[in-house]
Amino acid sequence: MKLLKIISVLFLVLCLSGFSEKKQVPINVQQIPADFYFTIDSDRADGYNSLYNSFYRNYNDGEKTIKVELTKEEKEKIYSYIKKVNFFEMPIEFKAKGIIEIKTPSFKEVIVVYANGKKSFVSYNDGYTNDLNDKNAKPFLDLYKMIWDILYNKKEIEELPKSDCRYGHE
Repeated sequence: MKLLKIISVLFLVLCLSGFSEKKQVPINVQQIPADFYFTIDSDRADGYNSLYNSFYRNYNDGEKTIKVELTKEEKEKIYSYIKKVNFFEMPIEFKAKGIIEIKTPSFKEVIVVYANGKKSFVSYNDGYTNDLNDKNAKPFLDLYKMIWDILYNKKEIEELPKSDCRYGHE
């Protein structure tokens, strides 16, 4: 009888401890919204639209568009960074205040992000800025560089002839 009580208590303790354990669910760092896509434009010669997987490059005799798809991992990396830098809280344009350094040629760098029914447009003009503006724009510029680094490593883009457009002293 005593053995039966010990076995019953032991069984009860094991059952209760099994129910109290939290099940480990894999954590998805950033769930990409179904409506997520972005466009990026270099204002030099290149642009990309992730909705249509379209990369375009300008040439003196017109524009060439090719299909370039991002992998799921690349999209997750980009979306995760967009969330990390609070892209939707950034200003529409990073504008320098105070003493401004002007350079030519200058280019406007633009990213537009669509997600969760929202659209955010952010730009930066590299020819009309100063150190403080560059510091404020760093998260944007890092995102901009990351996206272009991903795209320029795509075989389809590497095989595309460089643009023959020239800008000022470039």
